[in-house]
Amino acid sequence: MRRLSPAALRDLEHGPTAAYYEEYRLLNRELAETVTELAATVREHRHEAIAIEPTSNDATAAEPLYSHKSAATRAGLGWIGKTGLFVSAELGPAVRLASVFTDLELTSGHPVVSGRCGDCRRCVDACPAQAGRDVCWSAGMPRDQILDAAACERHMAQTSTRFNGSICGICIAVCPYTEAVLRHGRESASA
Repeated sequence: MRRLSPAALRDLEHGPTAAYYEEYRLLNRELAETVTELAATVREHRHEAIAIEPTSNDATAAEPLYSHKSAATRAGLGWIGKTGLFVSAELGPAVRLASVFTDLELTSGHPVVSGRCGDCRRCVDACPAQAGRDVCWSAGMPRDQILDAAACERHMAQTSTRFNGSICGICIAVCPYTEAVLRHGRESASA
């Protein structure tokens, strides 16, 4: 898990920015390299390991056979929010995820099995595609009960033509948990 930089999150509540797009691409590249190197290191120590790179930004793709979000919730790192984003209590949805499958014995956190968004609906209200369904997530729930992925993708395709990919990020920017990331950025800048 890698956090998005505070600079990439600035002005994102108004729609996609070049800074967010570049950060998204950079983190995906870095995570892909990291999981590839980690898997190779694990294999060097005589264990099985397969790198699973970050997912693409195609919201309408059929749910993959493997979900980084589900893995992160099972590891106790966070929950799924009301617009289908993974939400970390420390970093909010301002993260990118990648994974490694391995037979190496590891300890994990306690699985998170339900959403912790409560009555908050900032992401649902801010979504220009009206893709969020204002439903609290529980483990095993199909994505389409939480998110209208086709509406999300249509909106991203219409508004992101200046980028070489479909991105939005408004739901990330408006989440109260993202404020922790932005606050950390301001504290670092003033130190």
